[in-house]
Amino acid sequence: MVKIIILLVCIALGLALGPQLAGNKGYVLIAFDNYTIEMSVTSAIFLSFICFCVLLLSLWLARWLWLSFSRSGAWWGHRRKQKANSHTQQGMLAMMRGDYQSAEKLVSKAANLSDAPALNYLTAAEAAQEQGQDKKRDKYLEQATRITNNDAAVLITQARLQLKQQNYSAALSSIEQLPHENLKQDAVKRMLLTILPELSLWQRYIDLLPLALKAGLIDSDHYQTQLSSAYKSLFLELANSQGSDAVAKHWNGMPRKQKKQMAIAAAACRALISAGDNAAAYQLLGDLINRNLDSELLEVAAELHLNDVHPLLQQLSSLRRKHPENAALLRLIAQLHLQQQQWEEAKALFEESMKLAPSAECYQGLAEVHRQLDEPEQAIHYYRQALAI
Repeated sequence: MVKIIILLVCIALGLALGPQLAGNKGYVLIAFDNYTIEMSVTSAIFLSFICFCVLLLSLWLARWLWLSFSRSGAWWGHRRKQKANSHTQQGMLAMMRGDYQSAEKLVSKAANLSDAPALNYLTAAEAAQEQGQDKKRDKYLEQATRITNNDAAVLITQARLQLKQQNYSAALSSIEQLPHENLKQDAVKRMLLTILPELSLWQRYIDLLPLALKAGLIDSDHYQTQLSSAYKSLFLELANSQGSDAVAKHWNGMPRKQKKQMAIAAAACRALISAGDNAAAYQLLGDLINRNLDSELLEVAAELHLNDVHPLLQQLSSLRRKHPENAALLRLIAQLHLQQQQWEEAKALFEESMKLAPSAECYQGLAEVHRQLDEPEQAIHYYRQALAI
């Protein structure tokens, strides 16, 4: 608009001054080196006007060409981006169909122009792993990492792929590189529920289980089962590597709520027995039995190897008076009498326990009693009964 106004002003000046200048032509002399140009004032003004018009036309043409090229480049760029997004979508669908080769080809080809190139590389990495091409998988993961600067999504995907290959150490290493806030994600906890037991990281697994229960990743029954199993493994590991003192120290430092769970307490006692410290096991077990006559604790008591069983026998006899119909308690007392070669007492207690709850242990105990009493027919009968259960 400004250029048109300038052009109109020039035309107006020409119309106004033209008649006056026509009667007084004058001249314009331009000298340059050995060249001289001479013309009238009127001619010089007209020539200047023509040059100005040519300049305006040149600028307009240059601007038009520039915009045309820019629009053409933008159109081609937009078209290529659309095509890349289309390839990405097709690759994702191929991944869902299980066509991993096509998926890898499509998403990797479109990665450079994709709106989310890291997503393309992560998908390509998963597709490559499904084809057993670990080198290509690692290359795609490296490209994704370079783009996102070790983003959490890349590390989680990497850990998931490593876990799928049962490469538990590498998966844990990837997870440990995550920022602290990402460790709270349910997806990460779910992976750790698999990784930690496989690597025998029992204390970390025990610490994780309440968080998994709170997040709804496991139910209460599974929680109790896994917690007992984890403590059992932890106690045995401590017993084998550091001895009974380490087991006792860990037990003393445990929360009171977990100490009240008899399965965990039985695991601690068994670990002490495994470490060869039957006296410490009996000390712990004796206190627990007085408070809770649990069947699993009674089973552990039968595994004790004490130099003097009389204190235990007296304690159990005292408990028998309070719980006369506890079949497991009667069976344990009978087994202790059997160890002491007190055949008649053992026989009576086994038979009494049998009346309350028949078991293979009672039949085996009665068979052994009759064998020691030189009653082979009765012994064979009870051995057969034990095998039949």
